Amino acid sequence: MKLALSALRGQAGFTLAEMVTVVAVVAVAAAIAVPKADPQAALAADAAAGDIAQALRFAQREAIRTGVYHTISIDAASQVLRIQRPAPSGSGTITATHPVDKQDYQFNFANAGMPGATIVSSVFRYQSNAVTNGTIFGPDGVPVDVAPSKIWGLPIGSVLGTKEISPLKEEARITLRYGGVERVVRVAPVTGRVSL
Repeated sequence: MKLALSALRGQAGFTLAEMVTVVAVVAVAAAIAVPKADPQAALAADAAAGDIAQALRFAQREAIRTGVYHTISIDAASQVLRIQRPAPSGSGTITATHPVDKQDYQFNFANAGMPGATIVSSVFRYQSNAVTNGTIFGPDGVPVDVAPSKIWGLPIGSVLGTKEISPLKEEARITLRYGGVERVVRVAPVTGRVSL
């Protein structure tokens, strides 16, 4: 019996060499599986997503404040985000004015201070099955798709009575990337709530 116990004790543990080998294999596997975190890329991606969210919220607030439809377009091909409103003459549109610098409210990601930030996609799906790269915030702050001829220069009551207004079908998503980091800005279908 003593011989059996001593033989068992000798086989129960691991040698130092075996433990070091296992730790080294796990470390190599972790280094391969988990990409290196770049805090600068994450901060820059957060800042770019914040710029988009701020623009969406501004367009929504201005639509509510003025009672006038405001359009936000996001063009991934040219990397430009633009907010427009009806022209004072009632025909056509003009770019809205940024509340701080009083310049046209448009942001060009290709020429901005963050040249590595890019808009990957912008998808707004409506109940009419239309898919656009932006939206129109109505006077109630709800994101909708409306034929432009139906909103510019017409009284709000006549626009709201048309059947050509289509609300969002699902959450809209604007995806952007900085380096290897992606961020998504979302717009809720019913309320127009913007979240990151």
